[in-house]
Amino acid sequence: IPSIMEKEIKIKVKDVLSVMLNSREAAIMIFDEIKQKNLSSVEFDFTDVEFMSRSFADQFYKESNKVENNTAVQIVVSNATEAVRNVLHTVAKTQNKTNRSYNKLPVFKFSNASSLKDYLLSV
Repeated sequence: IPSIMEKEIKIKVKDVLSVMLNSREAAIMIFDEIKQKNLSSVEFDFTDVEFMSRSFADQFYKESNKVENNTAVQIVVSNATEAVRNVLHTVAKTQNKTNRSYNKLPVFKFSNASSLKDYLLSV
């Protein structure tokens, strides 16, 4: 029996993991939440996340790329603090440039104009 396709899901990161994101294993675990589901979009809501380590960000980036390159699922990051966005951007710059694909860019969602302005001024 074919499964019914879910269009989009939203995962509140702090509810699944913690407000402190420290390990590669945690990044793998959060992506396990979406495996075996037929999705078009997954929004990772980073509301109230206080800290993201470089190792978590690196693995999150790798897992995100795996999902986006092997499926039609779009990964969206929402409500991330400036510090979290900065770690994700820093890690993205260190990835292997020979395997980098520019047809899929990170998608950030901002809850208000002030957050968007802060982001645009930080890059």
